[in-house]
Parts: sequence; structure tokens; C-alpha cells
Amino acid sequence: MDMHTVSPIKPARIRRSREQWRELFSQFSSSCQTREQFCQAQGIALSTFDYWQRKLKREASPSQDDAVFVQLTPDERVPGHLSDPNPWDVELQLGSAVILRLRRPAC
Repeated sequence: MDMHTVSPIKPARIRRSREQWRELFSQFSSSCQTREQFCQAQGIALSTFDYWQRKLKREASPSQDDAVFVQLTPDERVPGHLSDPNPWDVELQLGSAVILRLRRPAC
């Protein structure tokens, strides 16, 4: 038996940008591979793949603290404008049991 065993050389760590990770996830979603198969073929640790997938998903879906408000200005061509004598209704369904209704009566 040989006393000088050669240890496998680890591949160099690759640092990828967010855009490179997004491209990898795009490739993964169009592949017919499992996460494990895709990661093995790309030389990516499954834990790293999962980390970046969670990270980018969190960044893509804003939290309540990131709410953006946009001021809307009335347009006279739009039905329901204050100069329009017709009433308007707005209905917003907030889940299966909550509905918010806003109505402006005809003047």
C-alpha cells in the first residue's frame, strides 16, 4: 500500500454576481434536472444554491417597509372623475373573507 496518498484538489471558489445567479436560476428552471443534478453539473454546492435562491426571492418580493406610494392625478377623460356625474365603485378583495368597497354616490 502506498503511504503517499494524494488528496483530491478542491476546485477554486467561484464568486458570482446577482445577475449571474439569476441567469443560473433561469437555466435551472428551463432544465429538466433536479436541484441536485443541476448543482452537480454546475459545480455548485446545494446549500449555496438554496441560499442564493432564498436571497434573490426575498429581494424580488418587497416587504411592507418597502411600500411605494404613487400620487395619482385625476384625468377628466376617466369615468369616475369628480366632474363625472356618475358614481364610481372600487372593490378590493383582501383574501377570501375580506372585501374593501369604496363608493362615491352620485351628486
